[in-house]
Amino acid sequence: MKKILDFNSNFFNILRSEYTVEQYHINVAKNYALGYCSEIELINIDSILRSSDIKKEVENAFRLIEEQVPTLQGVFKYLMVDNKITDKTYYQLLSLIKNSNFTKDEWKYALEEALYRIYENTGKTKGQSVTPKCLNKLGINLLDPKKGSFYDGVCGIGGTLIEANEYGENLELYAQEIDEIAWAILKIRLFINGINNAEVQLGNTLEKPAFAENNSQIKQFDSIMMNFPFGLPWRSEERCIENDKFNRFIFGKPTKLSSEWLFISHTIKSLKEKGKAAVITTSGTLFRSGADVVVRENILSSECIEAVISLPGGLFLNTGIPVNMIVLNMDKDEDFKEKILFINAENMYENLNKGQKTLSEDHINKIVDVYKNKREIDEFSIIVDRKDLENSNLLPSRYVFKTEINTEDFGKVKFNSNKLKELKECKKLGDISEFYRGINIVGENTPDENGEYKIINLADVQDGKVDIDSLTRYTIKNNARVEAYMVQEGDVIISSRGMTTKICVIPKCEDNILLSQNFIGIKLRNNNSPEYVKEFLESPLGQFLISNKQVGTSIISLNTKDLKQIPILLLPLKEQLNVIQHYKDHEIAIRNEIDRLENELKETKLKLYDEMGIRSIFHIG
Repeated sequence: MKKILDFNSNFFNILRSEYTVEQYHINVAKNYALGYCSEIELINIDSILRSSDIKKEVENAFRLIEEQVPTLQGVFKYLMVDNKITDKTYYQLLSLIKNSNFTKDEWKYALEEALYRIYENTGKTKGQSVTPKCLNKLGINLLDPKKGSFYDGVCGIGGTLIEANEYGENLELYAQEIDEIAWAILKIRLFINGINNAEVQLGNTLEKPAFAENNSQIKQFDSIMMNFPFGLPWRSEERCIENDKFNRFIFGKPTKLSSEWLFISHTIKSLKEKGKAAVITTSGTLFRSGADVVVRENILSSECIEAVISLPGGLFLNTGIPVNMIVLNMDKDEDFKEKILFINAENMYENLNKGQKTLSEDHINKIVDVYKNKREIDEFSIIVDRKDLENSNLLPSRYVFKTEINTEDFGKVKFNSNKLKELKECKKLGDISEFYRGINIVGENTPDENGEYKIINLADVQDGKVDIDSLTRYTIKNNARVEAYMVQEGDVIISSRGMTTKICVIPKCEDNILLSQNFIGIKLRNNNSPEYVKEFLESPLGQFLISNKQVGTSIISLNTKDLKQIPILLLPLKEQLNVIQHYKDHEIAIRNEIDRLENELKETKLKLYDEMGIRSIFHIG
């Protein structure tokens, strides 16, 4: 292995004088192909080195390779993007290749290690994200594709295909890739790995799928795994998608800002009657509202979603966002119909270098075991009836959560799982309240000391209270709907974004006060106390319930629809008022006692200073 590592390092050192690291993958793929073909005696490196025009002789070698290896026809033209390379540099590279004396297997390992090292430094190339090996291993183990056909419609440089080929027995491999360079590298990679049973096409899978039975039916496969681009808009493909002759998008069209549900729809239509697929998605795809909800509901109705697995952030080289794997099964067991297995593995990982994470063999084995045996494990996995899904939300953390949180007041708090289940019988916050949003402070709405409106921003709420007198005044233009954002005495407001949740009750106020967009306003109906609801939401139980409704990683957010679903334990109004008044009386007494003790401590210190003989040197107040 050291021999291979040293070779790759020397190869990169030669490239460094003329290329950036983002261009290494092109040079590695085509030149390692030369080395491999030299080993199997398709070409002669010596004759190239002796040539008076090395570049021309290399081009002739590529043409010869394509003539003798049908799977590489048309490949090298996409990799001829480095005409600036000097003969001297090429001579050094080819000499290094010649003197390596690698076997076929060593060339395979050298290529794989070199590509991994390149993508480890760049994360991606020309927008192509590289699927981590641990995710390929997880997906393939979940699918268990031992025979039949296997397909990847967004194959990149082919890591998924190679993993499937190593797992199965004589699998028929099919793939499509839109990027020409990635497609060319994939073809070379398959060739050097000795994989000859793959049909790989170049093109846009959404716009023009490469595999079709006829003009109206796309080809169907036994197993599929895809890691499609995250958050890729589909405006440019809109016409083709709207007029898709294969009728792939019958479940509806998602928001034009992301094509992930389009790829999932394509995957479903590409599966045989007993086919299975594993697809990798972002978290937003699982809970986004708007057009995405319709698509999710229709796909859920088709009874093909078998499991959803949340995974940690940091697995990918080019992004730290957490990802998820959806397992699709067109032939779910009869006793699992109308059910979905949720696995929350977002805290299951091993740390690598540079903050990157991976899944170990044990992690993968545990996930696969839970999936195959449909096991429920506390704080890790749960089976949910489709009717119990919340707004078609497929985020595992919505259903599988830890029963322990850290609170500011009480430290670590653990909850009784059985008691939590009883909360399903309680009223929800949406049953006792009306909700309203805050106003978006755009450029034309500016601070103005003579402005007609005051606005409550996040910084204005401290320790569960808002100081009405200190609020900034604004001049609001285009304020036709300004009443919709106006708070009233007794409203409960809760922050909708941020790591810390802020909650307070609006006190008596005479000014026109608006809520900012960072808050959600709650108007309780007359038979409930705002202070009681505030204290419930601020309690460890309230914090726990809210945290399980929040979504996001870098920006934690809470939406109105989810807030309405929070269960709340309510006493009759008279008892609510009594317990709150009893608490306030005690709170006042305790704070007064704290003030008295603090003053007593000050007096004790002053007495100490007198005894030390330093009190007369300074004056307080």
